[in-house]
Amino acid sequence: MAESIHVADPQLVLVFEGLDEQIDLSAVASRIGIEILFEAEDAMEPTAEFQLLSQQPRNPFITSCLHAVCADQRAFDNLLSLWRAWRSSGEVAHGLSPLRDLFTHLRDIRPWGPQDRLRSIDWDEYFAGRIDDRPHTLEIELWYRHSQTARQLSQQEVTTLVREAGGDVLSSAIIDQIGYHGLKCMVPTQLLRLLASGNYDAVRVVRSANVMYLRIAGQALPIAGEITAAPDVLARAEPSGEPVLCLLDGVPAANHPLLSGRVVVHDPDDLTSRATVDELRHGTWMTSVAVWGDRSADEPPANRPVLVRPVLTPADDTADRVEELPSDALVPDLMWRTFRELFDGSDGQAPVGEGIAVVNISAGDPASPFDTILSSWARMIDWLSYEYGVLVIVSAGNHPHLNLAPATSVTIAALEGDERRIATLEALHRQQHDRRLLAPAESVNSLTVGAVHQDRSDEPARGYGVDPSDGLRCISPISPIGRGYRRSIKPDLATDGGRVVFRGGVVPQDAIVFTGRSANGPGIRVAAPAHGTETFIAGTSPAAALISRRAARLHDVIESIAVSEGISRRQRGSSRFLVRGKT
Repeated sequence: MAESIHVADPQLVLVFEGLDEQIDLSAVASRIGIEILFEAEDAMEPTAEFQLLSQQPRNPFITSCLHAVCADQRAFDNLLSLWRAWRSSGEVAHGLSPLRDLFTHLRDIRPWGPQDRLRSIDWDEYFAGRIDDRPHTLEIELWYRHSQTARQLSQQEVTTLVREAGGDVLSSAIIDQIGYHGLKCMVPTQLLRLLASGNYDAVRVVRSANVMYLRIAGQALPIAGEITAAPDVLARAEPSGEPVLCLLDGVPAANHPLLSGRVVVHDPDDLTSRATVDELRHGTWMTSVAVWGDRSADEPPANRPVLVRPVLTPADDTADRVEELPSDALVPDLMWRTFRELFDGSDGQAPVGEGIAVVNISAGDPASPFDTILSSWARMIDWLSYEYGVLVIVSAGNHPHLNLAPATSVTIAALEGDERRIATLEALHRQQHDRRLLAPAESVNSLTVGAVHQDRSDEPARGYGVDPSDGLRCISPISPIGRGYRRSIKPDLATDGGRVVFRGGVVPQDAIVFTGRSANGPGIRVAAPAHGTETFIAGTSPAAALISRRAARLHDVIESIAVSEGISRRQRGSSRFLVRGKT
């Protein structure tokens, strides 16, 4: 049986486009003697053309894609032939009535194609913050071939197609442990515009049988308010000992009064030189949470210094210099290189984080919402967390936009108390398919953290700012919640992620954008990049950093209990899993 669709023969991958709710494809296939080695699914809302057949469906969405890897070419050709016969006559061969039951629920069966390679990309959102006359980065994931010769040939073919389209390949990586083969490319804006318009005939690379996925760069940022001066910090005990928590994030403003002497920065890629101080936003925010928690709670700082390994840097092709992964980096390769630096050492250097037991990744890829096929980022983290015996904590992702239809911003703002909270939750439920986990949040071995609409600020929503839950405790409206791999429940836990508001006003809006409101909150209070300043943020990123801060504290508790046992890093990581419900 194939362990992953990524290592399948691309010539044997079929896509089933469904008409009804979830179908047990494997069971039907086994009854008719067709062996299907892998199954995954995606979903879409019913349309005027395609409706749910069930009057009381278990799932309010239509299963739109089932990806089946056939055992061999004969099974592939046989299934396609049977489907085409069914489409033309409505009949199947004698003895294959179970197959007729399956075909009744399908719109099409086809080979893997361009629309599958692009996954789910919100092109409008992507282009909104991009500079058109700058080249853009594109990650191409190839089908992983076990043969080195086959891998070389597929890479050569795709590299040629990228160059013919006016782009270039910046880097490549092959990671046998997770069946990954990827290329990081720089391409002209026009190529992405053609993809966004669906003009696949004009982009040969998206039609290549060697390509599994094309992904654009991106980063799901938390919501931030205005900047204000930070009050004087009272004298607090200096941290001691070696770091046990490592943040894979942006470069922090390490000389900020709240962070000075409390942070160790390991920056082998010299990302510090690529940004001005004012651009060191995400890394400063998350490091502040790891050290202080929510500053409004007035908790003592972390007992140990926090290690930060920068992996995010301002992107040159974004108008606001949004912090993203480096343009020449492939995520799985960057993750593996980082873990080797921490625990094995590299380039003749000693390990920089042998004592690290908790790794925090408060980042998410909006171009890779989870569709039941694990992303390469998640697969890499799963392997690394097992290989090195560490607890990896990831944020679930952020979705700042919400479509309220058939409700409006005015009707929800007019409600009070639990009625407003319920109306918001109902809108979230209607839009759940568009608010999925963002890679790498679907990681199986990691602890995925969502956000609660709560913080320690006393500031209420003011003016036209409307609290979507009217002060009541609720899941954050920007936090994804739903299924993970093989329909597991995600996120694994949730904690305070800061309150957000939307603009009410008098003009009804079908869609709203959640924002931070003022320099006084609400939100999670954190250090801001400029010297001596703070701000308020909200999202699953600070929620994950809060859980990582607590996990680091639990590390010391476990270590003090087992002081005579000499437990390993792997055992400490397992112990935190056992007590994670108490964090």
